[in-house]
Amino acid sequence: MRITFLGTGTSQGIPVIGCACAVCRSADPKDKRRRASVAIESKGRTVIIDTTPEFRLQVLDAGITRLDAVLLTHAHADHLHGLDDIRGFNHVQNHPIPCFGDRDTLQVVRETFRYIFEGTNFGGGLPEITLNEVKGPFTAGGILFEPVEVFHGPVKILGYRFGRAAYVTDASAIPEQSVRKLQDLDILVLNALRYEPHPTHFSVGESVELAARLRAQRTCFTHICHRLSHAEASAALPAAVEFAYDGLVVDVGDR
Repeated sequence: MRITFLGTGTSQGIPVIGCACAVCRSADPKDKRRRASVAIESKGRTVIIDTTPEFRLQVLDAGITRLDAVLLTHAHADHLHGLDDIRGFNHVQNHPIPCFGDRDTLQVVRETFRYIFEGTNFGGGLPEITLNEVKGPFTAGGILFEPVEVFHGPVKILGYRFGRAAYVTDASAIPEQSVRKLQDLDILVLNALRYEPHPTHFSVGESVELAARLRAQRTCFTHICHRLSHAEASAALPAAVEFAYDGLVVDVGDR
């Protein structure tokens, strides 16, 4: 199984529009961050977690030519608003793409992309998707996923465990029953926004502490803001913890 980081940035992406900070002006390609998303490839099939506003560019850059399912963590714009571009895969594959999310997320999908379901827009074609409510473990693209409930501020959203890997973004707290689901991992992907505390996202310090508690073989931080230089921030991390970057590829066992 292979995980490709399609984006590792926050809701505005990096560089941030109108910002002249050192990270936004950096020449280091690892400081260029599209909105947070990953592709998971296994046995010739591909699942993507979250369709960001850069979805089209992300899949083109990653060379992804097949899409078997989309998993949504929650319905905020930076995780959802590229959904329309699924229609490119519909045209190639000639069948609907299953999309998975919790009830609240799927309701926002229905409201935000109502034209998909009402059949009123024909000029440029319509995305063809099926909505599947996540209530427990499920299979998508031949991969077994287990939902992991976390808190994004006061709101419950979903992370996902698959095999010996897990993806958690935009979390600010993880309940104990979900902590138990994140044990015995080879790869943990976890958000780490910035050094300073934030009401709806883990800070770097909080994520480092959680990584030490969960003891995954390798922890990769994502959803990183423009206050963190990749090179400088990476140098301060403990062993087995790292900042991911756009285009990073990680192989993990299917066990």
